[in-house]
Amino acid sequence: MNRTESRRTTTLPPVTLTPEEAAAVAVALAARPGGPYAADGRAALEKVLGVLEPDPVRRAQLLATSLWVSTDAGRSAEIRSVVEQAVARRRVLSLGYRDGEGRPSRREVEPQLLVRTSDHLFLVAWCRERQALRWFREDRIEAAELTDETAPRHDLTGLGAPPAAGHPAGRALGRSTANAPPRLVVLPGGRA
Repeated sequence: MNRTESRRTTTLPPVTLTPEEAAAVAVALAARPGGPYAADGRAALEKVLGVLEPDPVRRAQLLATSLWVSTDAGRSAEIRSVVEQAVARRRVLSLGYRDGEGRPSRREVEPQLLVRTSDHLFLVAWCRERQALRWFREDRIEAAELTDETAPRHDLTGLGAPPAAGHPAGRALGRSTANAPPRLVVLPGGRA
């Protein structure tokens, strides 16, 4: 027999946070607006901001900013979900992408696998525009639309290591491999 008992409300003793720690808590709470404890997280966020900023007008501005952060985090999670589906289901993607120099482009790509390095998550895909395999940094993907078209498999020989930080074109081919390449982790569904 399952029985639900109400829990007694308790409070924590005073906790001292640095401004950086409080900001980290606020950002973390704002980043999961639809989580299982969303209402409690919002209440905790309001308490943290209430202590950090006693002025109600400024506090409202901070809450609005945190909502912007959470909306952006939600959009990022939605894009990641579409990219993961494309890899797992082998579907062509239409990407809105911004390169390392900030130039936007629209690309149709054939996803091959997802790769996580210590710094970034990458979509390795055949770019139809460039007619070559490319590394697309997830944080530069601004839009992703799943199509019904099946993405063919491509030979990954010569793919190389992920682009180094600041690599202008976002690709690794032709780069010297004198140094040991970063360790790669292929995420589930990345290659069958």
